[in-house]
Amino acid sequence: MKVRKLQLVGRTSYMVSIPKEWISKYRLKQGDEIILQEHEEFVIIKPSQKEREEIRVEVDRIPSYDKTSLKRLLSSVYSLGVDRVVLQHENIGKHITEVSEISHKFIGMEVLDHTNNSIVLHIFTIPDFDVVTIIKRMHQILSGILNEIKRNLFTRELETVEIVNDKINRYKEDFNRFYLLAIRLVNRRMREIPISEWDELRFMLGARMIAKFYEEIADTLRVLSYYLWEHSIDVRKEIHGFIVELGEALDQGFEAFMKSDIAQSQNYISFVEGILDEIQKSIKTDQEGAILKELLIQIYRMLESIGDVSFTKNIREILKP
Repeated sequence: MKVRKLQLVGRTSYMVSIPKEWISKYRLKQGDEIILQEHEEFVIIKPSQKEREEIRVEVDRIPSYDKTSLKRLLSSVYSLGVDRVVLQHENIGKHITEVSEISHKFIGMEVLDHTNNSIVLHIFTIPDFDVVTIIKRMHQILSGILNEIKRNLFTRELETVEIVNDKINRYKEDFNRFYLLAIRLVNRRMREIPISEWDELRFMLGARMIAKFYEEIADTLRVLSYYLWEHSIDVRKEIHGFIVELGEALDQGFEAFMKSDIAQSQNYISFVEGILDEIQKSIKTDQEGAILKELLIQIYRMLESIGDVSFTKNIREILKP
């Protein structure tokens, strides 16, 4: 972490110096443009994006045209950072409806053209998005899923349960779109980073791991919601405490990754380990609701792993020369 003081320039403007090694790292020179992105608690300074060559792939071996296979194919191409995809096969044009419907599940993907034997898709660049912004949005969606569960934890009405599960499914669909976008941004950035710049490579790999943990947590929360309302009110009262702590752990884990504070990361890991111990003791004491507790253990294990990634990141930052 570099610390710089603000300097007053004239009567209304302020200036902050940028370390020389950063200028060299990003190959900047006097007169180059930089971008300032304002977030709630911080400002990101980054070089203006330069023109780059479009990445185009042609796919002429399509194993299957069912929606699941097509979605898996487009997911892989999208996450790898490709700009333009050309699907080529005899009579593929008759599948344009399915391909168009699937493309809307990816942020920025659109069908540009199609003929009887080809379908052209383009993934438009979204310059205002970066990995930090996407992970923050994923965290917000996870919090939304958790809040839906907490608000309706003690309902006895089947209709309410169905409404809640439908909302959670919609949250998860939205979450999946941002997860794939996060992986796409990481892969694109890693392609552009010189091998010598290990610090940014490591950060991108860490961000990818956090995104994957979030994706698994969202999946597990959705499964938990299916089983939750089948249990008695007494079981749900016990689970309530662990779910409240889960919300706190989720926020602490996000903060631990975003901030370079070893003590905060260590306290977070200890907090999660303490809750894990409580849940495991609860299972030994009472087997009722054990499936819910096991699902919570899976979630807390992933939160613990987020703590490990954050702690390693923070250690690496203080050891930098």
